[in-house]
Amino acid sequence: MTSGTRMPTWKERENNKRRERRRRAIAAKIFAGLRMYGNYKLPKHCDNNEVLKALCDEAGWTVEEDGTTYKKKLSLCLM
Repeated sequence: MTSGTRMPTWKERENNKRRERRRRAIAAKIFAGLRMYGNYKLPKHCDNNEVLKALCDEAGWTVEEDGTTYKKKLSLCLM
């Protein structure tokens, strides 16, 4: 274990800010495209978990609030 933590330089902090800003912009474009073209009902400010829930729902999986995930049951009627 180390006794202290390393402080990032000014340039590293600026690069991190720029990288995070770019990541958020790309995520916003992806979410906007899913809303517009994929007919996903996502909130205005959603996170990756909301997107995963929407994709799981489309694929036939149920995701509960605590994160429990299971396959949806199909009701087959054989007559």
